[in-house]
Order: sequence, then structure tokens, then C-alpha cells
Amino acid sequence: MENVSLQGRLDNAKFRRRLYIGLNIASFFGFAGLMAVAAFYDLQISQAIGDMSNLFGTFFEVVGEAPSYLVLPFTAPIFFYSAKAFKDKRARIFMRIFGLVLSWLGYFMWIYAGTKPGRIDVDPGIPGLTMFAIFGGFVGGAFGLWVGSLIKPETMQRLLKFALFALVFMVSALIVMQIMKRLWGRMRYRDMLDQGSADGFTPWYVVNIGNGEETYKSFPSGHTSSAANIFILAAACDVFPKLRSFKARAIINASCFVFTALTAVSRIVNCAHFLSDVLVGGYLTYLIFVLVRYLFFRNGKYEFTFKEKAALAEGESQEDTPAAAEEEPPAAEGGEVKKEAEKGE
Repeated sequence: MENVSLQGRLDNAKFRRRLYIGLNIASFFGFAGLMAVAAFYDLQISQAIGDMSNLFGTFFEVVGEAPSYLVLPFTAPIFFYSAKAFKDKRARIFMRIFGLVLSWLGYFMWIYAGTKPGRIDVDPGIPGLTMFAIFGGFVGGAFGLWVGSLIKPETMQRLLKFALFALVFMVSALIVMQIMKRLWGRMRYRDMLDQGSADGFTPWYVVNIGNGEETYKSFPSGHTSSAANIFILAAACDVFPKLRSFKARAIINASCFVFTALTAVSRIVNCAHFLSDVLVGGYLTYLIFVLVRYLFFRNGKYEFTFKEKAALAEGESQEDTPAAAEEEPPAAEGGEVKKEAEKGE
């Protein structure tokens, strides 16, 4: 009987919303507590666990940034094939071009970031890996668009707002991280090791105004911020009804947290960042995610209503595709689905 009662509470949208708010409040106090610890023991923690030859740190140096680099390849086909939903010809042309550019850029950046050609090509003077990334961008982009052509137009339309949300979130987090890196100008621990001295260390609460060099971009952690982009998957719960259950939300959010936490720890092990660097990089990116998610999906508005416009563009009558029918939730799921979406958990 207790299990049934607990399940009933978990299925209640209002209870889940209170739980969501409570967990976010708890995460803030946890973050504040760890930042207080980092204020005194940042350097000591890095000295204790730092090991640039560690396989764990090396692995997540490559894998940790994947969530942010996957945003462009994922969103490109959605923008490209959603063009026909627009009545205006100029809007359709823009969406096609925008999708093509994102398609190439997404795979180019993914390959470029993975091979680090900017560091390797300098020595031999032959930009071989850079050229490979350029060529791979075209091949990968074409493949991504082909895969997108296999997806139903209805699904693409449903994903359009989600794709725009993912892009805005990723770009917003990237801009904030880069501004803070230049503003703080904190020296990386691995560069202190190269110099054989920790004299360049400064606490996280000291703003140094950096000079743009990679050596002074320790705070906050860009890798951890990129890893936190994986929380985009949590927003899928707002888009697909089958993912709105408490169990699905819990599994997705927990998986996102674990991946981000592992990447954060790996950056300390890799001697690239201090504890406070990864805390701010991950948590601030999560806060940006919460804000952008609210702006896009509040009041249950998880989908752009383009059905009427698409119908007009195809010469169909407006009366055959009423907007009310488009916004009506599936009958099998009842009003609870709509209420849950409106909460935007």
C-alpha cells in the first residue's frame, strides 16, 4: 500500500515540481559548501590527485567535450528539413542555408577538437589534420542530412523548438565561460608544474584580468561546461510524452550529473583545472540550462505551431488544419500530460 501511495505522489506533477525545486535548492547549498572548501584547499587537492599521465584524465579530455560538439550535428538536419514549415520563401531559404552551414561546422568542429590539429600542425608546418577536419565536415554533414531525410516531417516539426533551445543554451554557456576565463585570468596548475613553482597560484575569488593566453584560462573549466551540455537530454522530457514519467526523468538527470561529475574530476586529475574551476564551470552551465529551458518550455509550449503555415504553403485550406487540433494533447494521456508539460520540470 505504501508503494502505491509513493508511486501516486511521484506521478503527481505538483509534487514533482516541488521535488525539483527542492533538489535545486539543495544543489546550490552543496555547490556553495564545496566552493568554500576550494577557497582554502584548491591547490592542495590538485597536488594530491594531479597526474597528467593518468588514463582516466586523458580519456575524458577527449570525451568530456562531446556533448557540446554534438549539438550542431544534431540540430542541423532539424533546421534544414523544417524549412518547408515556413510560408515565407526567404525564411525557407534561410533555414536551408543555416542547416547546411551548421551541418558542416558541427562535424568540422567535432573532428578538429578531437584531433587538436591546431597544436600538432604547427611543428611540421603542414596543416594535414586541419584539412582532414575540413573534408570530414563535408562528409559528416552530408551523412547527417541523409539520416535526417529518413525522419518523419512530423517528428522534425516537433523537434524544431527543442533544437533551437539546444543551440541557444550551448552558445550562451560558451559565451559566459569565455568571458569569465578572460576576466579571471587564472593560471593552470599544469603550467605551474612546468615552471616548477606554484607562485602563480591565486584563489578563485581573486580576479586577475587575463591576457588571453591558454595558460591563464583555468577558471572556469570549459571542459566541464561542455560536459554539462549533456543536460540538454533532460529537456527531451518536455518534448516527448513517453519521457515525462518520474522514472525516465530521474534516470536521464542522474546520468547527466554522473557524466558531468566524472569529467569534472578528470580535469583535476589531468592538472588542467582546480576544484573551484570545475565547480563553477559545471554548476553555472546548469543554471544557464535551467533558465533557457524555462524561457523555451514554460506554460507547456514545447512545440512551434507551423501546421497551418505548412498547409498554406502546400496549397491546402486553412480550415483543414485547425490550430486547436494541433495543440490538443493525446487523448490516451489525458490532462495530466498537459499539466506536467506546463510545469516544465
